[in-house]
Amino acid sequence: MRKLVSFTHLSLDGYACGPSGELEWANVEPEIAADVDARLSEVGTAVYGREVYGMMLGYWPTVSDNPESTPHDRAHMAWVEAIPKLVISRSLERADWNNTILIRENVAEAVREQKSGSGGPLMVFGSPRLVHVLARLELIDEYLIYLNPVVLGGGTPLFEAGQEQKLTLLESKHFQAGVVALRYAVQHPETTP
Repeated sequence: MRKLVSFTHLSLDGYACGPSGELEWANVEPEIAADVDARLSEVGTAVYGREVYGMMLGYWPTVSDNPESTPHDRAHMAWVEAIPKLVISRSLERADWNNTILIRENVAEAVREQKSGSGGPLMVFGSPRLVHVLARLELIDEYLIYLNPVVLGGGTPLFEAGQEQKLTLLESKHFQAGVVALRYAVQHPETTP
């Protein structure tokens, strides 16, 4: 069975994005970007909520026509275009980007079906409100967090208030910029000793 991994940049005070959805505070300097790229090479399916899907669709298809795009941008664009994508949203009417499946109902059943397939893990990119839903449904298996040395003072938290989860640290990695990558496994009730 494939794992469902939540991937996010996180502020020290627990926010996945600022009060207006801003993300420019997330440090993606070359050392961190190289680490992220290595991890992405193992991903089998990208998973987005409605807002992140809209941001991705609005940006990545434009990279090839932008003369200011870096070689890294172009390589990531090729990855994003090729990878199978799931969008989970009740309000989105359609998802026309290539290799995209839209899940509007029966989220738990649809995600379990995707997890039962073959290939690399499913990875939720950002999408903290979607992560809240998936955590409530006990579908998240791991959290991959890039903890940034910044305090936002508000925004959308990665972890929903009142949602208890027990986690096991699998990995930690420090970067020169003060960012720490943390990978945790979720201890689901049926697997907890």
